[in-house]
Formats: sequence, structure tokens, C-alpha cells
Amino acid sequence: MAFFSTNAVSTAHGQQLSTDQLLDFVNTRYQAYFHYNMCTFKNVNEEKHSGRASGKEPVEWWNPSGLDVEQWAQTCIDSKMAGGWLTSKHHGGFCLWDSKLTDYDVASSPVKTDVVGEFVKEFRRRGLKVGIYYSILDYHHGINNGTVTQEKIEFMKGQLTELLTNYGPIDYMNFDGWNTWPTLPDFDDIQYKQLYDTVKAIQPDCLIVSHTYESNLAHADVPFADAAGRAYPYHPDYMRPSAASDTSQGDWWWDDIPRYRKPKSKEYLLKQLDSYNSHNSVYVLNISPGPNGRLDDNIVQRLAEVADAWEKPADLKEAGDNWGFQYDVSKNLAFYRPATQSSTQDPVLDFRARPRAEIAVDGVTESNAEMEQVALTHEEMSPWWEVNLQRDCRIDEIQVYFRSDKNAKPPFPVAVQVYNESGQIVWTQRIERLPEAENNTPSNLLVVELPSEGVTGRRVRIKAISKKTVLGIAEVIVHGEEQ
Repeated sequence: MAFFSTNAVSTAHGQQLSTDQLLDFVNTRYQAYFHYNMCTFKNVNEEKHSGRASGKEPVEWWNPSGLDVEQWAQTCIDSKMAGGWLTSKHHGGFCLWDSKLTDYDVASSPVKTDVVGEFVKEFRRRGLKVGIYYSILDYHHGINNGTVTQEKIEFMKGQLTELLTNYGPIDYMNFDGWNTWPTLPDFDDIQYKQLYDTVKAIQPDCLIVSHTYESNLAHADVPFADAAGRAYPYHPDYMRPSAASDTSQGDWWWDDIPRYRKPKSKEYLLKQLDSYNSHNSVYVLNISPGPNGRLDDNIVQRLAEVADAWEKPADLKEAGDNWGFQYDVSKNLAFYRPATQSSTQDPVLDFRARPRAEIAVDGVTESNAEMEQVALTHEEMSPWWEVNLQRDCRIDEIQVYFRSDKNAKPPFPVAVQVYNESGQIVWTQRIERLPEAENNTPSNLLVVELPSEGVTGRRVRIKAISKKTVLGIAEVIVHGEEQ
């Protein structure tokens, strides 16, 4: 395995999430997924077929007899799809572009065509949206749960820099293989902010659409679920922009076993489209090219039948009032900073999405735990939540939005604490109860004013005092200045 290091951009200047971009995304309604990578050839070269490559497949297996991206684009247009997303690197780690950071790529294979380049060029030429899928899990380069080093993070940042620098505007960056299974790298191994900053520093308008299964913005601009065979997977009242993927045939990858290549029925696909679109969710349907670089005729025909029967919903004219970030996150010293809590409750909806501490620094003040908008601990003695600001800051004010749905129980009394770099408490205040709400102030909001000269600290902790309870925090906003 060749593994090269890089110096990648790591600081983002823009921290806004445009509601115009989100509106444009929702109005696309229907896009294509192209699972095309080493697993396409694994299913040809091995008797045992698999839904993923192991990273041990030789580069010589990548030997397509053609690449008809013109057919892919035309199929999208004929199917009323607004764009397509390509698996530039799946879990096996093979790269469909000439990456300068590894030799496990098309440039080292018998067929050196830059698939990413050809795909982006053709889809842009035809006026289609462009999405790039990138797996965090990477068997070939040893990026698994518990094996992540800073060198490997720099490798990922370097590859993202290549993809976002060499091919012009990219509409969507689609992350996968991150935190949703015990064997995957998790958000403790790789903090979301590290890759978020890399993407936004290069292309601020690129939406991050990440396989989080979460209905919040803790780890994505747009929540995304692999929902193959399922109807809309989020809470039925969740109407923020989202997306989910499905398969048009028996599996994600082209297979030479005929039963895997049988298209799903027109009725099924129409039902799925309606299920997602009625919740402002984009339906991303997988259509897998074969070893010849073309889509099977039977799936092209089935998608045409669906298009004939499908009436695309009228475009929404305005974004929802609660779309995007709900305040100016550039003024929150805690935004997307590493957060932790004394314990984390079991999943609320999907078993892969737990109510993690990061939810409370995601730019959203909504506080309904049933919709996964709240960081939740187990019921325990003196539970706590904490954010690491990662640099010394003069803190002037701390705002805490507590859980407020029907199952919420007041965690008071609580202590609001500030720690320095050495882990010493430099300021603390005990709060007995929430104050009476005045004017338009939310009833679940606690505003803590620090001394007029401010308090210099690096970590902020919210702790329930001497009480067995659940601590549910929707958002923490820390005002002040970096030192």
C-alpha cells in the first residue's frame, strides 16, 4: 500500500448555510446514484459476490471496456432526474481519479481514464447537478474504527482538496462510511469540523450531504439515509431538507447474476418518489453501470416508464422558516467544536443515529428530542454536557436551549462552568431554575451573563447538580472573542 501525506487547507472562512441552496436542492426532487468502482469488477472476478470491496483487489481488475457517461447523462435527462452522484472512492479505497496521494487509483490500472473528470465534464455540459461520493471508511488505506491517525486525516483532507480543486464547481459532497456501524471510523476518530472546514474553505457553496441517518445538522448540511426498500425514514413531521438513497435493482453494484439486475417495479419507484418528495426529501436512486461502462438496457427502459408516469411536484417558491442555521453561527465560539457528554442515550429513531453531544452545537435551536434535535444523556446522577472551544476565548455570555418536547423534565439545578486549558474551573454559576420567559424569549432558553470583563477559558460545561435525571440540550451558544 502506498500512502502519501499532504498539507491540506483546514480552515473555513464561511459558516453560512444558504436557504437558497437548500431550496434549489429540494426542488431537484430526484437524482441518480452511480455505484461504479472496484466492486463492479469484484463481482466479475470472484465466485463469491459482495456488496463491498475489501481493498485487497488488484488494480489490474479495473479494466472497463468502455465509459459511456453520455448515456448516463442522457438517462438522467430522460428519467427527469436533476443530476447524478458518482462513487469516486468507495469502502475499498480505489480512486476513480488520478490521486497524487496513493497509487491505488485509475492512473495505476490498465485503463487510466479519469472517470471523475469525464463524469463531471459531461454532467456539467448537459446542465445536470454533480455530486461526488467519498467514503471515509477505507480498507485499502487502513482507515477503520480505532485506526485513524492525524496522518490519515491529512490524507482524506488532501483527497477532498483534489476533488474540489481539479474539477470545477461540485454541487454536493456525499460522505459515507462514517460512524453508522461499530466497525466504521466514528465522529470521535474524525471530527466532522475537520472535513467540513476543508470542503467549505475550497467550495463554500458545496452542500455536504452525509450518510448520518440523523435528522439534524450535527454532521451534514443535508441529512441523508441509505433507505433502500424503506419509505421516508425520518420523523413524519420532519420537513427540513433531506435525502435518501435506494436501489433500482437487486443491489448497489452491477452483477453478472441476472436476478440482481432485475429492475424494481414502476409502482414501487413511484411510491418511493412520493414518500420522499412529500417530506422535502430528494430521492437518490442508484443505477449501476456494468464493466462496459454502460447502464443496462432494462433499467434504462424502466426509468423511462417511471418518468412517463411521474409528475414532478411544483417547485417550492420559498424555503421553510426553519431551514438552515437558525442564528449567526459565526458568532458562536462553540459552533461545530468537539462536544461530549457523560453518557449518550440509545437511538431515538434509526439505530445508527444516537443523540450525540454534537447536536447541541449544530446551528439549530429547535428542541424536540423526538426529531433528534437534542443531545441526550441517560438518566443518571449529575449528568453533564461539555464543549471544547479548542483555543482560549474570552467568554461574555452563554446561552443554553434545553429540551422542550412533551417528555422533557427540568434538569435543574444546574451548574454552568468554564474550564481553562489545564482543566481547572475558572468560573461557575449555579442556576436553580429557568427564568420566567419575557416578550419573545423561548421558555426553554437560559441566558447566563458572565462578569463584565469576561472570563478566559477553553471549555464550557453544563452539569445537573446532585440529581438523577436526563440532561437534554438542544443548543449551546457561547459569545465572546478568541484570545
